[in-house]
Amino acid sequence: MAMQVFKYQDITRKPNPMRILNPLAKASNEVVDLLDRIETLERTNAWKKLIKQWQEQGKMLDPDLLPKVARMGLGKLDIANDIQRQLDAGHCAKTIANPTRFMEQLVQALNCVVTSDGKWLSIDGQHTATVIASLIRAGLVKGVNADNWRDFEVNVLYVETDDLAFARKAFGILNGKGKKQQSAYSNLRTSVYVVRIDKNTDDEEDVAIERKVAIAEKYDCYPVEINSSLNKHPGTFTNVGIFKARSDEVIEESCKWHNTYFHQDSIHVSLFFMFDELAKNKAKLTDKFLRELAGLIQNIFVDLDGYAEAVKEAFRKFTKKQYGEEMNWRDDAYIVGLLQLYKELGGTERVPQLLLDTYSDLHLYFADEIVEYAKAA
Repeated sequence: MAMQVFKYQDITRKPNPMRILNPLAKASNEVVDLLDRIETLERTNAWKKLIKQWQEQGKMLDPDLLPKVARMGLGKLDIANDIQRQLDAGHCAKTIANPTRFMEQLVQALNCVVTSDGKWLSIDGQHTATVIASLIRAGLVKGVNADNWRDFEVNVLYVETDDLAFARKAFGILNGKGKKQQSAYSNLRTSVYVVRIDKNTDDEEDVAIERKVAIAEKYDCYPVEINSSLNKHPGTFTNVGIFKARSDEVIEESCKWHNTYFHQDSIHVSLFFMFDELAKNKAKLTDKFLRELAGLIQNIFVDLDGYAEAVKEAFRKFTKKQYGEEMNWRDDAYIVGLLQLYKELGGTERVPQLLLDTYSDLHLYFADEIVEYAKAA
């Protein structure tokens, strides 16, 4: 009976629509004018409702209150400690001024309020201003004397007000609250497009990300946005950060396995965690072993989603029994539970002993029918 549980039943393969729909493969240099976006917005019900709300409230945009643009000497800038965060020296050194990535063209304008007594108060951009001034003082800005950092002018967007409550709210908006942030997928897409459309390979990170995506695409596996309508299709996944953190080899093995055995499903994030642990522990991934793992999942849990749900519940019960309280989920438990079941059911391929010994007897905390099946085997 035990060997039957490892017998994988081949599933009829159907064409994957993502081969046509994949946005990362449809990259182009198409440019549209602003009117295209305006008309797109105006067609939506959300915008029509918004316009009605403005009209009902008698609200009008006042152009005179829009931020103004100026050039300001760095010496005029003041930092309000109760509005801005404390300076993050690591962010300055490792991100903004990183010599391998720093580009003058990407330095953003500072955001300030200007009070009636002429003070320029930073509400966003203290790290940028500090980096530029510090580079000047280090003698690393062309044509500028190290002692003249206070006179060096930068671009500033400013609003005239004495209302510091406005400044506090503006800082929140500029740093996340009310501002549409770039998603992990958007950042990945940018890297892929830089390489595929612009043919620019200057940034090693962009090149590495595009390479990982290409490996996944080779096996009909596709990163998509979390709320995208595409994530219902086979081979799609939304855990972009987890994907990017895996090595090329792990992506190759995991996507190949998914495309071989579960090509009809979207990808559960457990896939990447399991193959990552197998790689870290130098497991020998024979064809027999990989097929038997697929058969075990298919016959008992149907798919990876079903297995992930079951092992998380087993881990919850395991930690409560072992430690007297439920512990936070650990991603290595995905592969530990599966390998323990594999060996308990008579699997003969060698697996890393360290993984079997982690969370000892975790497999005994699966649902009763699974445990009884394992004991009978």
